[in-house]
Amino acid sequence: MKKIYLLTLLLTFFFNLNIISQTFDGEWQIDYVTEDDAGNGTGQRTYAVTAMDENTFVALVSRESNNAYYIVGYKNADSTTGRLGTYPYGTSATTDFRTRWIVGFFQVDFERTLGIASHNGIIYVTNNDPDHYILTFEMTDDTVISHNARLSTGTEKDIWAIDIDDAGRVYVTQQGDSVTPANVLIYDNFDNEPAWASGGVGTPLQTITLPDPGTARGVAVNEDGSVLYVSNHEANKVYCYVGNPADGYTLYNGFNFNVDSTFIASDTTTVMVGPHGMRYMRGNNLLFVTHDASFQRGSAYEYGRIYIVDPNNGDVLDTINVAEWNKSVTGSYNNYINWKASGYASVYSVDFDVNKNVYSQSYYAWTVDKWIYTGTLPTVDLTITSVKKVETGIPDKFELSQNYPNPFNPSTTIEFSIPETSTITLQVYNVTGELITNLIKNAEFNAGTYKVTFDASNLASGTYIYKLTSGNSSITKKMILMK
Repeated sequence: MKKIYLLTLLLTFFFNLNIISQTFDGEWQIDYVTEDDAGNGTGQRTYAVTAMDENTFVALVSRESNNAYYIVGYKNADSTTGRLGTYPYGTSATTDFRTRWIVGFFQVDFERTLGIASHNGIIYVTNNDPDHYILTFEMTDDTVISHNARLSTGTEKDIWAIDIDDAGRVYVTQQGDSVTPANVLIYDNFDNEPAWASGGVGTPLQTITLPDPGTARGVAVNEDGSVLYVSNHEANKVYCYVGNPADGYTLYNGFNFNVDSTFIASDTTTVMVGPHGMRYMRGNNLLFVTHDASFQRGSAYEYGRIYIVDPNNGDVLDTINVAEWNKSVTGSYNNYINWKASGYASVYSVDFDVNKNVYSQSYYAWTVDKWIYTGTLPTVDLTITSVKKVETGIPDKFELSQNYPNPFNPSTTIEFSIPETSTITLQVYNVTGELITNLIKNAEFNAGTYKVTFDASNLASGTYIYKLTSGNSSITKKMILMK
């Protein structure tokens, strides 16, 4: 990561200034699944999907034993129509059918291609050829063709998950293992990074190293790249980072994705599960996390979920239970029914179209699945404030200072001190005791003095209470907003 020389340590934390709604008033239902045969199917194990428009998407097929890695485009699709091109089915999908990126005289074959995403009509894939290229494609009326941009990550380790922010910056995970943490590599867009045009090795804007060993199978970013989520399948964790690609990122410890890492199947088999692919639903500010076993059949078909998560704290707000949907429609966990259910829960990828319909896949059913929501999807307000560490040495007591200026309009600074590493919550209430916002929520800080800027632009004039809590200790003070 770029070294940043600052007099203060900038940390960034979430707070909900207003939760518009966290109520899920409807149900998730399958609209269709792509038919699992040569007519409209992907033809082999389908690992990931990216949506370009409603019913227009690209599936990534990944069958390692056949050395068959390729992408299949769909346009105006339903269960039985929409596939662009002709593809083999079953064991006939071999090396001969691998997708090839070809521009001019340069060619790159798909090799262990694991990630796919799209932005502004361009499809990006993570390819693990010797140069570990990020390759780009685009969809025409009747096929998917090579786009002229490619970038080598120059890494010796596999690259996996990928996402793109609104500025076209690319976020890709570089794999770790049981003893080595994974990384996130962030590259600039086509205009600002020359390697996209030359095919050379790109220079990351930032490299983030995860805190635990494991494979990072999912990455999701918000619109401007200020909030970044990364999954670690083996650790059963989703990490949240805040910052920006220019100055760097800080791990936000107030985000805690707490779900079970094991599942007991009906035959008493213990199935190990964890997060795979993720996407951030922009506008609604909802994080979708696929959660399943790792390439496991049999008892694992009884699991398979997509969690909808509060991006501020990691709380699960709703669940698409893929396995239970399959059972409710087919009567079992391993029975495919055309257009109604994929039948074999193995959900490793999720994406959305412009109308907020959800697309997932079934690795072992060889399908892409479109989900619709019968109600109105909620929206969570996501606002970012900053917390700066003041370099004044180690304080000798737990203390909350009077805000300054006071009275204020519209922003003020709140300063607090902690004598040892502590989990901190800093909240603002109105005089009737109603919670206005969590400036900091259950985040761990090292010993030191910190200051927070509180922006009250959306609040009415009056007296407010701010409260600092650490364990069983708490301090409250008053502040006056005068507009």
